[in-house]
Amino acid sequence: MTALFAIGQPIFIGSYFAGTFEALGLHSAGAAALQGLGLLLPVAAGAVVAMRGRWWFLIWSVALFFLIHVQAILGYTRVLQLHVPVGVLTVGIAVAVAIASLRRGAGTPREAGR
Repeated sequence: MTALFAIGQPIFIGSYFAGTFEALGLHSAGAAALQGLGLLLPVAAGAVVAMRGRWWFLIWSVALFFLIHVQAILGYTRVLQLHVPVGVLTVGIAVAVAIASLRRGAGTPREAGR
């Protein structure tokens, strides 16, 4: 879900740049939704790790949490020279985490002691 909302962000702002001015509101709403999802993602990842799931999910979820919030702050304060590249990084990590979590073996419990 986080990856889908992240992918929508450049689409919405691209529509705004193309002249659909209402798309800026969608971009802003998407940022708010991503911030909400960003709060839930580390909680879910913590539950996965507690059930002996893969530790990398928690690390990348926390990184994504911080990136989403930094991204929103940069956007709302109009620091666009950083907002755009951090946005590209955020979308890339969100998609990579989504793909990695769906791969074979991602749900395999880790061995005790690891």
